Amino acid sequence: MPPSRTTRKQRRDAMEQRVLAATEQLVRDGENFGELSVERLASVSGISRSTFYVHFEDKGDLARRMTKTVVAELEDVSTDWWSTADRADREQLRTSLGAIIDVYRRRGAAFTLVSQAAAVDESVAEELRGLMRRLIDLTGQAIELGQAAGTIRPVEPRETAAVLIWMIERVGHQMLRPSDSGGHDKVADVLTDIIWSTLYRA
Repeated sequence: MPPSRTTRKQRRDAMEQRVLAATEQLVRDGENFGELSVERLASVSGISRSTFYVHFEDKGDLARRMTKTVVAELEDVSTDWWSTADRADREQLRTSLGAIIDVYRRRGAAFTLVSQAAAVDESVAEELRGLMRRLIDLTGQAIELGQAAGTIRPVEPRETAAVLIWMIERVGHQMLRPSDSGGHDKVADVLTDIIWSTLYRA
């Protein structure tokens, strides 16, 4: 790619991240994403309304990109367990769950933003459902990997994966707050106990 095109892309990506970060901070400060105007988002980001529309179709587009960002973080930190699910390594499971919890702790405002947007914008809700289905599919494949190795019980892979993923999502959204980080290790321990006893043979 020519240097000038690379530079333009870098500037574009940096601007988009700037708007996403500013929006996440507004929600962290207690504002409701559904009530925020494009003018307000642009102003806090230090850009004009017209510049906002150069980078985003509308608020829904911003929320869909935020959804992709945070779910991609969850997928990234889950890979270590998915790839080793056949080894019956409880410590690896605990480490992965700790990393997942850390994403929810750090990006709590982003998850709140996504939830608020999904409640009023079907395109955001569908984006979220699609990305969660991917997490469920990957978890189901990990369960099948363990079953093939004889380490995971003969549970229904797809249904079990769906229950576990949505359980973690609710725990992450409802129980994890930056102001209460002292309880995060306990939550990770409890999730480890639940998932270990659900999946692995005694």
